[in-house]
Amino acid sequence: MSITFRGGRRPPHPEDARPRLHLGSFLTGTYPKPPTKVDYVSAVDEWPMYGNDQWGDCVWAMIGHTIEAATAYGQGRTVKVSEADVLRGYSDVTGFDPADPSTDQGTVIQDALDYWRRTGVGGHKILAFAQVDIHDAAEVDAALWLFGHLQLGINFPAVAMDQFDAGQPWDVVTNDGGIEGGHAIDLGYVLGDPPQLVGRAANGNYRIITWGRVQEMTPAFWDRYVEEAWVVITPEWYDAQGHNPEGIDAAALGEAFTELTGETWPAI
Repeated sequence: MSITFRGGRRPPHPEDARPRLHLGSFLTGTYPKPPTKVDYVSAVDEWPMYGNDQWGDCVWAMIGHTIEAATAYGQGRTVKVSEADVLRGYSDVTGFDPADPSTDQGTVIQDALDYWRRTGVGGHKILAFAQVDIHDAAEVDAALWLFGHLQLGINFPAVAMDQFDAGQPWDVVTNDGGIEGGHAIDLGYVLGDPPQLVGRAANGNYRIITWGRVQEMTPAFWDRYVEEAWVVITPEWYDAQGHNPEGIDAAALGEAFTELTGETWPAI
């Protein structure tokens, strides 16, 4: 399957202009150790394109994929939001109009997550979201286990499209063809038996969802091109996990949420 890349992730806001919660502040004590066998990907039988082969709505396609996974594993039934729901969020936040290509300018992930929390996508709202330290492997591992999926923002090199079209993992090469733009992707969690690296396939690669399928990326690609990562707190996910996953200081998270947003922390 050949895809024409459409850069849809805009650079993140400076934190002094748009503060955000940081997950590491709420992972108390030692990072919780994930179990040896977990799979939060294979129960979803289809990952829709959500128009990302036509428009730069990758941030919103990523949200659609996360809703699929959260409902599949948290509720036992995959809920697929529609492409119209996904594009409505893109339009509401950025002014995108499918009839006017000049409005197809992409989205800042934080803006989309804020809309997802306040307004919802396809009738689904998140309770909160927090940024993950992409340079702290233990924090990334803990976030994947506790929340199931991460929302990633990457700087997309031209060679990655060639690798995708050829069915190859995203990897670092000597000449990457330059950065074509920003891309947003949903990172699933797969851990096999015998134990492997958290969030990785048997060969050590990460597994992400993009353009309607599961794609692998090497740790080297992560280190060079991943720019931001976020977790979201969804009612669907926490219903399945007992509403208070081990390792999360929910009370402190709620206090920080209220201080930052001026709003009451919603009950999980």
